[in-house]
Amino acid sequence: MKKFLVALIFISLFCGVSSAELPKTYKEFKARYQTEGKTIEGAVKLYFEGVFAYMNKETRKEGAKMLRYSLHSDSPIERSTYYATFVERMKDPDYNYAFRSFAEGSAPENDYAMSPDDFEIMYAGEPIKDPGGFMRVPLESSGADSPRIIWVKKFDDGLWYVINNAATYVQVKETNTEKIRRSHAHDADYDDE
Repeated sequence: MKKFLVALIFISLFCGVSSAELPKTYKEFKARYQTEGKTIEGAVKLYFEGVFAYMNKETRKEGAKMLRYSLHSDSPIERSTYYATFVERMKDPDYNYAFRSFAEGSAPENDYAMSPDDFEIMYAGEPIKDPGGFMRVPLESSGADSPRIIWVKKFDDGLWYVINNAATYVQVKETNTEKIRRSHAHDADYDDE
């Protein structure tokens, strides 16, 4: 029995209690949200997990549901004119590195490399309380010179939701690959095959 308890403690300390892999289904995402969404950091991380699920064509349909939930949206994000640019930028592989820029270890020099299954969000300070129960959350982007602010709010269900995500899809510094491509745009040797 003692060995079992030691093994259980080891697993919970070193394997973590939260899932290290992106949720594959909305049902899995929503179940995690009931626990992790009780904190601002949990809600923000789950928002980005929804973004990365949406960016993957295989999980896009489920990712759309995840984002609708984490944004507390009354309608599907793909039908909303408010989210049109957001959706367009998630779908565009030449642009969606802006979302990856919020993950630790990402940088323009490494083309914002990160693992959607194992990432941490970079914060640029503590959340700032605003009137109406809103909190401004300063995020650090490795592609921006100043913090990017997103807004979250706690609703009656006791969970936090991202209310304004516009700063997460604003242009960031281009990747090294993009710089090279642009500087050789006149050279057909650099065209995609």
